[in-house]
Amino acid sequence: MKITSIIDIIDGKLLNSPSISFIYSFKTNVSKVKEGDLFIAYNLDDIQIAIQKGAFAIILQNFYPIIDKEIAWIKVDNIETSLIKLVRYKLAHFNLQAFYCNDVSYEFFKTFSSSSNKKVKLIPTSFKKFVSVLEDIDNETILVSNDKQILNKIYPNNTNFEKEDFLISNLLEHSLFEVSFTFKNKYFQRIKIPSIYLEYFIRVYDFLNINEFDDSKLRNSNLLRTLFLDKNLNIVEFGKSDKFVITSNNISLVEKEIDYLKTKFTYGKIIYITSSYIDFLPKEQILLKDISKLRDTLKNNSFNASYIIGYEFEKIQQILSKEEKELTLF
Repeated sequence: MKITSIIDIIDGKLLNSPSISFIYSFKTNVSKVKEGDLFIAYNLDDIQIAIQKGAFAIILQNFYPIIDKEIAWIKVDNIETSLIKLVRYKLAHFNLQAFYCNDVSYEFFKTFSSSSNKKVKLIPTSFKKFVSVLEDIDNETILVSNDKQILNKIYPNNTNFEKEDFLISNLLEHSLFEVSFTFKNKYFQRIKIPSIYLEYFIRVYDFLNINEFDDSKLRNSNLLRTLFLDKNLNIVEFGKSDKFVITSNNISLVEKEIDYLKTKFTYGKIIYITSSYIDFLPKEQILLKDISKLRDTLKNNSFNASYIIGYEFEKIQQILSKEEKELTLF
């Protein structure tokens, strides 16, 4: 790709008169840079490394001394906007399927896309990470994003994924977290999906045309992610206790999940633990600034279900698991 074409696409300004006039591809991750690449410098500290690795051109937003006059130095007003323009130009050469979906469907796409023969590429929240998959895109690629604004900018010819309807039968809710049902003459027995998210799962499952469904992958889903605890607040196997904690970092799903919990879990006491005050939660929510104090907080409050907002599941699991190991030493 010619340097002059890149400058026109991103409305950039060439700061020098380089001896090279083209690049092979563009990168945002300095560790992926190869000879002949254009490096988009989100971090100015990476520029020298990119040049050492053979970058032919640098796009930058802020001032940086021209330390290699042989390569092209291109100044832009906004580096994120420039990246979007480059990606849009690249994708315009393909006839792709592109879908906007909500956060729930996106989570199921993340969980099950690897089980499909379809070539699905998820556009990550950090858009610059999407650049790494551009070289593997062809007309068979399917783009999926939960950010409609970004998708419209890079590939305007997109469709709302949730528009398709479906029909299930024999629905049986075993618990808050587990259902059985029939879909297209196939019986799904005790699948660990809360009923509020079943329609989104079915839609993704059907679209991906999964032949061999592996429900163990649901363990890594971030939807209503749960840890069951014994009376000493030690982690036990799924469903082996009537005491549990649910974690969430996605505020767009919190209200939906809490309404579901209130409706379905009327026989137990629910407490809410948050990293900061949330208006739509009950006033008696417990503010916890230091997650390392989680176990003490749980010990000091009577509950059957604790909904925790604002902390990573892995960190919560680590804290509860650590105490479990220490208790078993004595």
